[in-house]
Amino acid sequence: MRVIMVLALLLACGASGAPGRGAPVRWLPVWQAVPTLSAATPDPVVRTTVDLTAGGTSVRVRLSNLMGIKPVRVERVVVTANGETRELAFRGSRGVLMKARSEVYSDPVQLVVTKTLEISTYVPSGTPCQARALRTVTSARDHVCLVSAVEVAGFTAPGAVVMFGDSITEGNSSGTWPSMVQTDYAVLNAGISGNGLLTGDAPMITRLQRDVLHSNEVRKVVLLGGINDIQNDISADAVIAGIRTVQLRCRNEGVPVVVGTITPWRGWVNWTEERDRQRLKTNAWIRANVPDAIDFDAELRDPADPLRLRPEFDSGDHLHPNAAAFGAMARLVRV
Repeated sequence: MRVIMVLALLLACGASGAPGRGAPVRWLPVWQAVPTLSAATPDPVVRTTVDLTAGGTSVRVRLSNLMGIKPVRVERVVVTANGETRELAFRGSRGVLMKARSEVYSDPVQLVVTKTLEISTYVPSGTPCQARALRTVTSARDHVCLVSAVEVAGFTAPGAVVMFGDSITEGNSSGTWPSMVQTDYAVLNAGISGNGLLTGDAPMITRLQRDVLHSNEVRKVVLLGGINDIQNDISADAVIAGIRTVQLRCRNEGVPVVVGTITPWRGWVNWTEERDRQRLKTNAWIRANVPDAIDFDAELRDPADPLRLRPEFDSGDHLHPNAAAFGAMARLVRV
């Protein structure tokens, strides 16, 4: 009986994400913001409140200057959760000078975090902030300043799942569908407006490692992409090749990929019959070849005109779903 009790305790500790004595600390990403070019902040202090998708007992923050061409000085970073405040250090120092094209992690601090974390970054006025995220609160404008990830130790989630895509995944002022998914996993949003599998400044196949496969705690990827390629006259065959590239690279890392069908878009400014034939061909391939594919197209299309979004799901531009559609999309996701 005593042996059974000891084994049960060991299993419980292993499931918690808390390190055992001498074991390496496991860090679970619970929020991220994809680095991007941005305007400079006019404020010496930017306070950003982020919604976390899992909690823990210790926290560290990643700052990003990946898009920068000059070094950036961060003078101080303070985090607050559940009424407790901690000042972060960087290799024991209060501030840090980030080189161009680089990222840095703070030293970890003990802090119980649950649903939200407030991060205050102290930087010289005029500092480019370089991180995109819709859920932000600052003193002057809506953007995150340099913070590109929050990670926790002592977590109880089984890992993280990354939602990978374009503006439909990134979301808009009405919200995001990844934030509505019901799951025990930490949910990370790796959507970029205007992004394509093969096109754009940072195509999905080139940013996969940076934005998706960056942590050993990532357990699954949900991919929704291709519409920006198609409206730039990329063929269905090329889009499918891009999907297969993402699948293969994730499979090599031991991470399964769930693929969503591309949603309707007739009425959007760049819609043509030929381009939509490429979307339909891509969707037919996904349904026939991807196990557990998520049929976003079937859920959101108008029964009276299947090439269009349902009127009640249309944000108004005929391409981007609205909040009601995001809820319907989230209910289809099983992770």
